[in-house]
Amino acid sequence: MRNILLFCLLTFSLAALADDDTNRRLLSTNGHGEVRASADTAIIDLSVRATRKSGEEAKRDVDDRLNRFLDQLKEMKIDQKDVVASSLRVYPRYEHTDGSRHFSGYEAVRTLSVTLHRLEQLTHVIDQALSQRLEGIDNLRYENSNADEHQLNAHQLAIADSKLKASALAKAYGAELGQIVRIDYHSNTPLYSPKTQDAGIESAQLLRSSASRPGTYLPDQLVYQDNIQVVFDLIINP
Repeated sequence: MRNILLFCLLTFSLAALADDDTNRRLLSTNGHGEVRASADTAIIDLSVRATRKSGEEAKRDVDDRLNRFLDQLKEMKIDQKDVVASSLRVYPRYEHTDGSRHFSGYEAVRTLSVTLHRLEQLTHVIDQALSQRLEGIDNLRYENSNADEHQLNAHQLAIADSKLKASALAKAYGAELGQIVRIDYHSNTPLYSPKTQDAGIESAQLLRSSASRPGTYLPDQLVYQDNIQVVFDLIINP
């Protein structure tokens, strides 16, 4: 253990000496990569709740409404693997009046998530949820089925960008790039385009030209970004 500790300290000291070398010329550059893609998948989170005198009655109410909605999804040919409806919460509710607490019943809550691979189904799914009294439309988000590929492309673009910038800067100052000294990398997650609405349903624009016209949802583009910082030795030509 002591030998390992001495080795670590020696390695750290050598690295510190290399970084502290005042005669060493370094060039630091940051590479950025960005890929934009259209959404082809929508994920909608829904909830249904009911308050009754007994927990059994409350559970039965939310189960009945949820089951009717699931039947509608089957008729729409939505695969069962794209529906998650496993959660249930039942808890007592109390009302506070004049400084005292009164039992008002039991509330049951069920949540579910529906993944749609055909965006044109979104309006109909929301309409069916509301018709079955699943009033909790909690969140709507968009994804792309090739997200991993887009993120990898953004990563490769960031690497190429860092090299291009470093080479251009070195050439501009009459120098050459040496070996890589350090690479700093932090993975990035895909982002939505900044044009979003603060209305409970995210990253969508709801257009209604009349009371009878169905809503049209237009998702913003997904943005996959990556950044990498690289430090090179800089060779000064005599």
